[in-house]
Amino acid sequence: MAAASLAACSSNSSGSDKSGSVKGETLTVGYWKGSDTENATFNKLVSSFEKKYDVKVKPKVYTDITTQLPTDLSAGVAPDAFYIDSSFYPYLQKEGVLADLSGVVNPKDFYPSIVSAFQTNGKTYAAPKDVSTLAIYVNKDVFKKAGIDESAIPKSYEDFITWAPTAQAKLDAAYGKGKVYLMNYNADLTRNWQFITADGQNPITSDGKSDLSNPTILKNLNTAVELFNTGAVATPQQVGAGDEGAGFASGKFAMALTGNWNYQVFKTQYKDLNFDIIPNMTYKGKEMTMQYTVGWGENKNTKVSKLANDWIQYVTGKDGMTTWTDGVGTLATRPDVAENSSFLNDNPLLKVHQDAIKSAVAWQDGVNLTTVVSSYGNFISNAFKKKVQLKIL
Repeated sequence: MAAASLAACSSNSSGSDKSGSVKGETLTVGYWKGSDTENATFNKLVSSFEKKYDVKVKPKVYTDITTQLPTDLSAGVAPDAFYIDSSFYPYLQKEGVLADLSGVVNPKDFYPSIVSAFQTNGKTYAAPKDVSTLAIYVNKDVFKKAGIDESAIPKSYEDFITWAPTAQAKLDAAYGKGKVYLMNYNADLTRNWQFITADGQNPITSDGKSDLSNPTILKNLNTAVELFNTGAVATPQQVGAGDEGAGFASGKFAMALTGNWNYQVFKTQYKDLNFDIIPNMTYKGKEMTMQYTVGWGENKNTKVSKLANDWIQYVTGKDGMTTWTDGVGTLATRPDVAENSSFLNDNPLLKVHQDAIKSAVAWQDGVNLTTVVSSYGNFISNAFKKKVQLKIL
């Protein structure tokens, strides 16, 4: 994140002198490009909006929005509306560069646990456009060949550690040792959040410093290390895969803890992949999974605030969100869209991901999260590689 303060680029004017969207106005929107499907659906939204309001939408693509957007905001050349990842929201809100959208969108239209990721002191500064959650994908054909009963998969990580060696032995017998691992586990902060925050812990202190050496956190993190010590779990990198989705699709993982963003990939690019989806396992009796959500925010200094408001209302409204989620395959952040989603109805397995919203926590923890992410990546990857117990100081 940019170290320089962005507050200087904010003024008392929010561009609210516009009485309404004006024919021929141009709205600049900032986003990052996704898959071909995402890009096509985004273009469809743009085309529909331009036709409805007789305006022009100028996309601005970011390759690294967390570093590029602050620079643009400081220089006064930022888009009128832009994507905001929930983890990045605290920083932007603290800098005072976001327009208050409390009078633009109704927070009651969204799932409370999702919209709250973009709220501060009762005010809403971004409207969530979509959300993804983590769940466990199970390769049914691999389980069948190895003689593993899917219904025997434990409900908790504690029980999984005990069960995993026997299941891995069956995989080794069927495929050869080291060819197929029972499950992936990624060495990143988000996938280990369930262990890190157990017992009411926070890896970031009140003064913004890393607290990974906290004895309680280390004790719970040893559970993640124990997963690797079973010999049944590996990171995607350890099996030569770019991510867990690629590892699962190529048959290197019998199970994968991943997000619904891989569902469409599996269905379209790996049509012979026969899989099931089950909820993430519990830890210490608590259901938890991660919630990754992105919202539409508005530049406080936009000169076309009414048009920006119209855009945000459109793309996060019922029709716009239905177009986006059905086209891309992400989850809706509005219950009224989720309940009537043709995509969810046609793909009932995704209900596991949608239901997970109830126990999902937003990927967010103040303005110093990226610093802890970096230090954690170095710390935990070495521990997983060496398969050692984390020392409690």
